[in-house]
Amino acid sequence: MEKRKWITVLEAPEYRKIGGLVKRLVHPMTTGSKNLGVSICILNPGEEVIVHQHDFEEAYFIIEGEGVMTLEDEEIKLEEFLSVYIPANARHGQKNTGNRPLLILCSLAPPPDVW
Repeated sequence: MEKRKWITVLEAPEYRKIGGLVKRLVHPMTTGSKNLGVSICILNPGEEVIVHQHDFEEAYFIIEGEGVMTLEDEEIKLEEFLSVYIPANARHGQKNTGNRPLLILCSLAPPPDVW
């Protein structure tokens, strides 16, 4: 993929290895970024991202929809306009518990090297 400074959600590469649909917007493979990753995670009703962990920090911003997040031993109700900070190596996952898509803007630092 040609690296450039802008990309639309429709043309962004897809990542589906842990559940739901993740569209990589800002990533070393799409924009050449070195210290930041930005993605949109889309979970349809009933879909979930399995509990996982990684060595980078994340910040989630709920754009639309509702759901529940497991963050270590805590359960967080996800709703529009909520932000959640996820420390590096924290176990986390989320599920759409609503009746419309759950859209999450995910910022990652540094960006993951997995594709």
